[in-house]
Amino acid sequence: MKRGLLVAAVIVAFLGTAQPGRAQTCGLPDNQPLWIEFSDGSVQFRDAVFGHTGVIAATRGTAVAQSLRKRGAQTTYWEMNLEKFVGTPQAPVDPANVPAAADRLFDQAVASSGCSTPWIALNEMREPTAPVPWNAQTLQYRNALLAFLQRLGARGARPFLLVPSNPRGQLDAPGWWRDVAQVADIVREVYFPAPEIVAQGPLLGSRALRVKIRASAQVLLAMGVPATRVGIMVGFQSIGIYGRVRLQPLSAWLEFVKLNALAARQVAAETGIGTIWSWGWGTFSPASADADKPTAACVYLWARDRSLCNAAAVVPADFNQSLTEGQIALPSSTQCSVGTKAISKASLEAYTAIAGSRQTAYAALFTRLVQRDAVPAIPAADVAAAERRVINARFRGSLKAYLARLQASNVTRARAREVLADELRRARLKEQLGGAPITPWTLDQQTKALTTATCAADELPPVKDVRFATYLPFLARP
Repeated sequence: MKRGLLVAAVIVAFLGTAQPGRAQTCGLPDNQPLWIEFSDGSVQFRDAVFGHTGVIAATRGTAVAQSLRKRGAQTTYWEMNLEKFVGTPQAPVDPANVPAAADRLFDQAVASSGCSTPWIALNEMREPTAPVPWNAQTLQYRNALLAFLQRLGARGARPFLLVPSNPRGQLDAPGWWRDVAQVADIVREVYFPAPEIVAQGPLLGSRALRVKIRASAQVLLAMGVPATRVGIMVGFQSIGIYGRVRLQPLSAWLEFVKLNALAARQVAAETGIGTIWSWGWGTFSPASADADKPTAACVYLWARDRSLCNAAAVVPADFNQSLTEGQIALPSSTQCSVGTKAISKASLEAYTAIAGSRQTAYAALFTRLVQRDAVPAIPAADVAAAERRVINARFRGSLKAYLARLQASNVTRARAREVLADELRRARLKEQLGGAPITPWTLDQQTKALTTATCAADELPPVKDVRFATYLPFLARP
């Protein structure tokens, strides 16, 4: 979160469909992911929406924390101004002052949270994309920040470092990030302009949300940061370039809130990341005031567990309450589906062995899928006849020789017949197109199909006109 936009935060720990977990530090559950919401004195509705069992509120000071705990919530600590303790890359603190600064923050966190080993959210790291080699000031800042986190960890705290942009792998010292992850969680802030997401509809909008959230987590995972130390923060700001951005009507804004919650949950399930945070519930100025904040916060809680808030009592009549539309809901055996047609993971694996490339096999299977829309069924008798023509023309009528060639190519007879059917389908498709080239039509249909496709982990197939007969030429043009 950017300075000036944030005063404090809240962590809502939600167990979802998981069984109750063991208690860990400060009595917090050890389920993953833990859901983390912004709530402090600036969140005027905090007691009504977040003040109940299952919520963990992070706030600076004691009064708000005590009020929330009285209502059943748990509390932890939020520090808005990290730079007070470590400075900035332009003006880093003297390293000699770091231990005392960390001790001071630790004591404040203990007093506020009522826990001797508090969780501490730190807003926010500056210039996370600074490429190496760092200049002297940046190096001093990074060393001070790491030492600060290490000191907090040594005192028994669990720090959460908020990061506003993706580190750039080898350009930004992955070893430093791994050192940070030894003592702190790294929370990547991932915000969206709601109007752009809602305009795409639930399927494409949800896909866009998941792709960016997933990519942000994967940058850290690829550098060796353990998944349990990775967090994601989503935003529901009222002003600025992210969040609501004046989106109307209310039902559209609530649609974004819902889809964002569902997207974060999906990515967390795929990657195993430890925490999901939200931001944007506070009111810091007249410009950031929004009477719909309590409703949006309720929908955010409800989207992941209906028992956390009674959204039906507060949402407008035109709000879409579906929690499945646009989501990835595939059988475990399915890689991708378009309408009633699907690509199985087994077929993708089998054809990868034929094509020698997963991406090539994926593209070929997707080509087959869209072409089946135009020519749905090739009669078994026609496929058998094509097979006989291949055996007669290329194997001198020897079924044994044909089967031996298939075995040498790691192809079953059933797979070979699928390829023959593809070749017959293309011939009939060309007739339908009046002899025009097939490829432009195929590519156009693939592009259209992707707008309705649901694929595991949003791994979409490449748009290419690929034929398996290219890799099994003895089956081409039977």
